[in-house]
Amino acid sequence: MPSEDDEPDDIQPHGEELQNTDLEELRDSEFPGYFSERDGRLYQADTVTSPYPLPVDTPENQRHSTLHKALKELIENNYIGPVQEVLALQEGQQKVAIDLGCGIGEWVMEMAKEFPQVSFYGLDVVPIANRYPDENVQFELHDITEPLRWANSSVDLLHARAIFMTVRDYSVIVQEAARILKPGGIFLSGEWGQFPAFHPVLPEARGNPGDHVPGLDRFYRMLSDVLARRGIISPVASTVHERLSRSGAFTDIHEHVYYMPIGPWSPDPMAQTLGKRNRVALTKFMNAIRPIFVAAGVSEGELEQLYNECWTEMFGISGLVSVYYLVSARKI
Repeated sequence: MPSEDDEPDDIQPHGEELQNTDLEELRDSEFPGYFSERDGRLYQADTVTSPYPLPVDTPENQRHSTLHKALKELIENNYIGPVQEVLALQEGQQKVAIDLGCGIGEWVMEMAKEFPQVSFYGLDVVPIANRYPDENVQFELHDITEPLRWANSSVDLLHARAIFMTVRDYSVIVQEAARILKPGGIFLSGEWGQFPAFHPVLPEARGNPGDHVPGLDRFYRMLSDVLARRGIISPVASTVHERLSRSGAFTDIHEHVYYMPIGPWSPDPMAQTLGKRNRVALTKFMNAIRPIFVAAGVSEGELEQLYNECWTEMFGISGLVSVYYLVSARKI
């Protein structure tokens, strides 16, 4: 099995006004109550209703940080769509942007520096965000399976990246986005496809890519099955555009599909770097998800065989990519 490091690198009642903020600062003594420890990894506390199954500790935060940096290079920005227009300074108005499932808060902090006139809020179910944010940033504890505290039509931008495992039905996110966004406000969604894929210019991308990488194909099928047992509906990434359209609450819905190399197979130097980072991140993800398979009854021997097959494919087959779906939409 390859090493993960063998390559470089508080809430108000629903519907109350935004200005009425009876939030309390979390005391140091309260932090442990938000976590539970299993097999040496930290998870969200068992009392939380979010179904998120992955750890929320330093190695997992490092994985998200690696992907954040890689995505910013791949997309060449932290966003798509008319974000600058929507967040532009406007006399008499305080612009508001929210990041759902903010994690350690890298996206929020970078956006807050780019738009210092905007009030940014990062929400997460566990207290892992930066404890000393910029003046225009506030991190809050909130389970995003529950309604948000913001009033109807009061928010300018809502961002949600890689959150499909935090909710049992992604439609609740679409509904809340439709409720809290102002007319003309932006919803940004970014989700990873949970399937094996080859870059679309390659012949392996035609037909069934799983025929070329049966190990990875089986891994993702098993993942979909164990998530379904936990009530987490997948796939989501490729359906966000349709969900937004079907809601009838959004217009100017645009889906951009990006292909992140897995491994340094590309002749392009930047793509090689991204591929190395992505392969490290994917290795960490697969190791983090392993206890979920065990809990579902998959034997250690079966997992060892499957994972060895996946490592062989990830390190030996060129053209593999992770597929990222980035969708922007404006509230009607």
